Amino acid sequence: MARFLEALGRLCVRRRRAVFELWVAVMLGAGVLGLTHGGMFVQQSTLPGTETQRALDTLGQDFPAMTGPTATVVFHETRQASPADWRVALTVGQSIENISELDRVAFVENPYAQGMGGLKDDAAVVVRLNFTGTMSDVGHADLDALNRAVEPARMAGLEVKFGGIVAMILNQPKGGPQEGVGILLAMLVLLLAFGSFLAAGIPIVVSLCGMAVAYSLIHFLASMFQIAPTAPMVAAMLGIGAGIDYALFIVTRYRQQLAEGDDAETAVGRAMAHSGHAVVFAGGTVVFAICGLFLSGIAFIGRIGIAAALAVAIMVAAALTLLPAILGALGPRIDRYRLPRVRPDRGSARWTAWGRHVDRHAWPYAIVATLVLLTLSVPTLSLRFGVMADSMSSPKMEARQAYDIVAEEFGAGHYSPFVVVAKVPGEERRAKPKRVVPTVKGREGLSGLTGPAPAAAPSPSPEPALPKGAPDTTKKPDKRAVLLGQELRQKLSEVPGVVFAGEPVVTGTTAIVQVVPRDAPHAASTTDLVHRLRNVEIREVRDAHPGARIYLGGENPAIIDIAATVGDRMPAVVVAVVGVALLLLVVAFRSVIVPVKAALMNLLSIGASFGVVTAVFQWGWGVELFGVDQAIPIMSFIPLFMFALIFGLSMDYEVFLLSRIKEEYDRTGDPHESVVTGIGATARLITSAALIMIFVFASFVPQPDPMVKMMALGLAVAVAMDATIVRLMLVPALMSLLGHANWWWPGRSRPVAPPPPPPRPVHEQLELELTT
Repeated sequence: MARFLEALGRLCVRRRRAVFELWVAVMLGAGVLGLTHGGMFVQQSTLPGTETQRALDTLGQDFPAMTGPTATVVFHETRQASPADWRVALTVGQSIENISELDRVAFVENPYAQGMGGLKDDAAVVVRLNFTGTMSDVGHADLDALNRAVEPARMAGLEVKFGGIVAMILNQPKGGPQEGVGILLAMLVLLLAFGSFLAAGIPIVVSLCGMAVAYSLIHFLASMFQIAPTAPMVAAMLGIGAGIDYALFIVTRYRQQLAEGDDAETAVGRAMAHSGHAVVFAGGTVVFAICGLFLSGIAFIGRIGIAAALAVAIMVAAALTLLPAILGALGPRIDRYRLPRVRPDRGSARWTAWGRHVDRHAWPYAIVATLVLLTLSVPTLSLRFGVMADSMSSPKMEARQAYDIVAEEFGAGHYSPFVVVAKVPGEERRAKPKRVVPTVKGREGLSGLTGPAPAAAPSPSPEPALPKGAPDTTKKPDKRAVLLGQELRQKLSEVPGVVFAGEPVVTGTTAIVQVVPRDAPHAASTTDLVHRLRNVEIREVRDAHPGARIYLGGENPAIIDIAATVGDRMPAVVVAVVGVALLLLVVAFRSVIVPVKAALMNLLSIGASFGVVTAVFQWGWGVELFGVDQAIPIMSFIPLFMFALIFGLSMDYEVFLLSRIKEEYDRTGDPHESVVTGIGATARLITSAALIMIFVFASFVPQPDPMVKMMALGLAVAVAMDATIVRLMLVPALMSLLGHANWWWPGRSRPVAPPPPPPRPVHEQLELELTT
């Protein structure tokens, strides 16, 4: 591998013009694909194997208009207008009618029509609608059409807010000045690390080029697959941070080789052979760890992992091809435009002294570092998985504002009601149309023979058209389905935590009952209520009606099903990610103890980051500082994402540190001095890389999406813990305690220290005596 990377680096230096042309072509091609054929980032529309999916499939047989993506429209009073005014109410009714006439709307509630659902009082009117198709079909044009449809209510002075799937459209991932601040802070760290403006700018340029390609490809893939809106944010967080770090490691080694007298091509080749080798293994570990998210069993989680893995893979490719070409073009001029009074080379001596200090006091540092990490991990014991809901969003988001209005006027549970779908066995019967029998009345029936026919009688007026999306009235309601619906309504309305169970709507052999919970969608009591209804009341009714199929569905139960699936698959993901990382480390270092120790250290840093996220968001410790106005549960798949991402990122620093320690151990055979030398050579580099990662991750905390906030904070804390307490204290302390056992491998002998250099010859001095 080292020889191949050295040859690749030399080739990129010699053919740097071709490398530049190739990267320009790739960036332009990917950009064109993303701009012209890019798709919409959407949530997953199916949840195979879950009760929610079974409810949707059953509902689609007799109520197909109610199975599409949902949105909530809230008309709220202002100082100028109120729905209590009949003139304003007319504009609300007109807006609802306009919504129902949209081609992409399959069904919309209407509280002004009997039996059409919806909520209304003197202060607010709330309707829910279903789009046709799936979430992949929803686009900006649908949002524009909704905005035009509700214009009469807005013109009357009402406030109109959108929630549900429309909130997802409104919150498509967008970059902002905060990401630019993160990059500027990363630039400052690079300046202090290199002491040169030119050298500091190289990692930034390489990472931005790679990210441009990655984002364009992810945007293009969104047109082919359902990719969640969070995917580009996660890819940007990980890609930019990893890209800058990988370039930092290679540029640092290149400058060291130049300082030793190598020419540009030789310096690039040797930097690629050493640091490039570490970049390949570190990046490969991250990619494989993130791909382990596919074992979660939930497609959209796996696809977010693929997007992040694609970004990291492209960053590795940029560090191994574009970066050598840039270094070859600059040559020894890389240190131009130096920062005055900054001497980064002076830091190595201090870090070497620190490494020797830890080596002499290994036991205290190992114990204290372990206790600190375990203490930070304590809140993880109370970690509670929650659901994604508009009630958890930032108060600045329109979906949260829509939820607040509904919660204040009608109750928190009315925002996201459950739907119980029941179907009895047997074939559906359709109502027989009345047969019209022609009659002949006297001689008038023979008018065609006896004379001109009299004027035809006016035809009866046609029956009024059904509302759009209403159930098929030709399907005769099955008596068993009617009785089953009534029994369900009575049973569910008596459950504590249920504030309302609606009248059953029956078509054919299917009955649906709407259930309104008491508490907010993200509340633990709501999750408990879903489990109780499914496991107790619905099961009792199902057992009393053999052959009947009864399922509880809805937006909230769907996310609860995701949380349950994630919890069931979490052990498999952990085992797979840890197993792959161990295998890669065994291949990289030919050691048994080092990979096991690295995995345990990573688990400690992951536990600490989980603990901090739990304490901040779930316990509410300082949660207002992060733009959240209440304590909220941890979204179910956040720990899964964080585990894969943190485990992969932690391996970055492990690989770079251990590569230098092993290089020195193979040269000297001294397990203690090799650790000291490794710390002295890499600590400044690891600290700089960690600061860059922390600044990049922290720059995403201001994003309004709580999921992005949790991930950004968790990743920043994990990197901080890993690069300081773990890499600079715990790892060197344990390696000093284990000594030669770190590098034990079956059938391999210990390296022998090189013989000391021969003594320099002492010149004899001849004394001359002068005689007189």
